[in-house]
Amino acid sequence: MQIEEQVQAGESVQVEEQMQIEDQVQAEEQVRVEEQMQVEGQDVEDQYENENVIPNDVQNNEESDTKINVTSVNLDVSDVDSDQSCPICMEQWTNSGEHRLCCLRCGHLFGHSCILKWLQDSCDSTNRRCPQCNKKASVKHIRVLYAKKLTAVDSTEYDNLKKDLIKASKENYNLQQDLICADIRLKVYEEHINNLKKCISKLENKKSKINVDTCPSTSSFTSRKFYLEQSVEICKDGGCRVFDYNPWYKLLAVSQKSTTLFNGYGIRKMDCECFHLRQFIFLHTQAIRDLTFHSTQQTILLSVGFDKCAKLVDIQNNVTVHTYQTEYPLWSCCWSGDNPNVFLTGAQNGVIFQFDIRQTSSALSVLEGNGDKSPVVSMARVPPNPSSGISRGGFIACRLNTCYTYEIKDTNYLSKQMFIGGPFVSVRYDEKNRHYLISSRPNARQPHARHMICTIERNTSNEEIVTYNAVHTFQAGNSQQLLSRPCYLSVEDDTLVAAYVESSSSVSLWSIASGQKLHNLPVSDPVMDLCSFNVNNNSFLTSLSAKKLRLYNYG
Repeated sequence: MQIEEQVQAGESVQVEEQMQIEDQVQAEEQVRVEEQMQVEGQDVEDQYENENVIPNDVQNNEESDTKINVTSVNLDVSDVDSDQSCPICMEQWTNSGEHRLCCLRCGHLFGHSCILKWLQDSCDSTNRRCPQCNKKASVKHIRVLYAKKLTAVDSTEYDNLKKDLIKASKENYNLQQDLICADIRLKVYEEHINNLKKCISKLENKKSKINVDTCPSTSSFTSRKFYLEQSVEICKDGGCRVFDYNPWYKLLAVSQKSTTLFNGYGIRKMDCECFHLRQFIFLHTQAIRDLTFHSTQQTILLSVGFDKCAKLVDIQNNVTVHTYQTEYPLWSCCWSGDNPNVFLTGAQNGVIFQFDIRQTSSALSVLEGNGDKSPVVSMARVPPNPSSGISRGGFIACRLNTCYTYEIKDTNYLSKQMFIGGPFVSVRYDEKNRHYLISSRPNARQPHARHMICTIERNTSNEEIVTYNAVHTFQAGNSQQLLSRPCYLSVEDDTLVAAYVESSSSVSLWSIASGQKLHNLPVSDPVMDLCSFNVNNNSFLTSLSAKKLRLYNYG
């Protein structure tokens, strides 16, 4: 029993000791928890104080009348650069341009242009230092800064405005120069107009004197008239269209239908001294539209037709020298005024072919119609004339809708448009008076057919433009269906213009000296072409209809 009591007493002692140990451990843990809670509470208070710190300037503002919410002024120091002006020039720096924000290696902030000028100009090469901390510095130490949030002058708009100002200044300067040039041109034009007015007044005075002086000659014109010398039937089937005179052989070459077994067209030669018809020369398979003799080679005749061919004919031996084939029907032809070896043909589509008689293979060049696809109805040779608008020589061509001069330049022809109202019928050149005769049909603005005598002047200011001066404009009735060609006629000391007038069925003759109509020759059938020549001191005017040729003698 004692043993059991001792054992129980020992176990109770152990239990009590164990309980004491556990109580001690719990007390220590409670102390540690309380200490931890105290530490955490202190941290929370510190954090709360840090989060609710109010800067001095905000506290000062709270003391003023205006109440500002504390949370609205909580700024992140890393987002704002506190200093906003350059310590050198005391001006605010910018985020672009020459005065943009930069710093040295020491960390001080400056405007880029200021610190660059300071290091390069204000300091010598051996003693370059920061203007604030006096630490050594150099140009290579300059670093451009890109702040997260920079409260600075935004010079972008200023720079753009500065560029716009420079651009506007340049434009203003250019406009001022243009204005000065325009004023100079205006003065030159005004002076030129005044000179032209003086010339016009002088010419009008001369014209009045000429009219007075030519009154006796006008009476002599009225005493001398054209009378019908002879009427010759060329072809009873018709088909006559054009003719030309050869002054060396004193003969006319007249186009007509073929009278032989072969269908086609050719020319009939007529002796102008005895008015006898001679040989017929077959040339084209379709109608002949134009023919002209060479200006220096006495036997050469050029003809073109609707069969797309141009032919050179020896009228002395009655043979075809050569045939030039083209792609289009041909309406007109002429010899070049600048080169006796060159001739030109006008096509139905407005194209002009340039040929050389020394090169028989193909055309030298093709001159386009500058957008006008109408047929080239008439062409005329223009020899060189230094005082003329075609000084180097060339030719003039009329399409139905436009009229162009062609002047040789180097090896090419330079085309210049004459702004005259069409539709055009014919063009002739008078080498004696250097006059151009341009004929046109009635149009919406001009109800009459017109035959304009003009000169082509040289434009010294612009070679690309041709100017003309109208000498006379003769009105020839209110209708013209046929492409009837007028001609020049030299009589005594005057030059006449002969043209067929459809509305009156007559051939009218006007004087270039007086500008008046002198004669009116009635005809029974429409006139296709007119030509003049002198034989044995007699002046003749010939008219060609579809079948007949009429010769009028001036006596």
